[in-house]
Amino acid sequence: MYYYIYDNYLNEAKYSNTLSKIESRLADFGINGKITRISPLKNLKLTLREDLNQGVKTVVVVGNDKTLNQIINLLPDLSLTLGFIPIGPNNNLCNIFGIPEGEEACNIISQRIIEKINLGIINDHYYFISYLEMSGDNIYINCDDDYYISVDKKDSIIIVSNIYYGDYINKIPLINNKNWLNLVIKNVNKKIFSQQKESFSYFKAKKIKIDSDKSIPILLIDEKRIIKNPIKINLAIEKINLIVGKNRNYN
Repeated sequence: MYYYIYDNYLNEAKYSNTLSKIESRLADFGINGKITRISPLKNLKLTLREDLNQGVKTVVVVGNDKTLNQIINLLPDLSLTLGFIPIGPNNNLCNIFGIPEGEEACNIISQRIIEKINLGIINDHYYFISYLEMSGDNIYINCDDDYYISVDKKDSIIIVSNIYYGDYINKIPLINNKNWLNLVIKNVNKKIFSQQKESFSYFKAKKIKIDSDKSIPILLIDEKRIIKNPIKINLAIEKINLIVGKNRNYN
């Protein structure tokens, strides 16, 4: 049984035609199912717990990267198969997973190529599938209780990633979805009368603890969060079973 979750922004009139085409294509494949919509007035976690007890085997997220990450954190059972139909702005993960946007994503869902995808987890509470960023202003980093890194420049950027697709993707040698998290520190060297230069330091670890003498704002899929120190970022034990396309390119 298939179960579809639509993001709230898809209620805008400009998406109605796309959704109609998607629902028609899913019906043609015989994989249509119940639809629920994200709403600020709905306790989605409770709704999912109740609905997914009715024999649902595949949950399909319809929305963008933020929607996918949100639903991963709300699912009561990560062993379910997860599909993704990207629509609208802020979709980057679909390119990595070989999933076309809109109606064509239905073909991927019907083919059911399933792969296990790692997750990161923050403070044993919040999962993330992609990456997070933070400023390097007075930051202390412990990697696997093995080595320590101190970063003290405001212009430095710290990136912790499971799957990375950001601005520096062509500048840093990251390997996605492996048995470690990537840690990248971007340093900017500013000199008077000369162009600033960027340099990157690269590490990998399964456990990363980040501390500071003040609160640390982090950016996660275009959403800023303030998380209590220290921030513990681990490679999660749990993985998701994601339907991917033949043209995936995260390895």
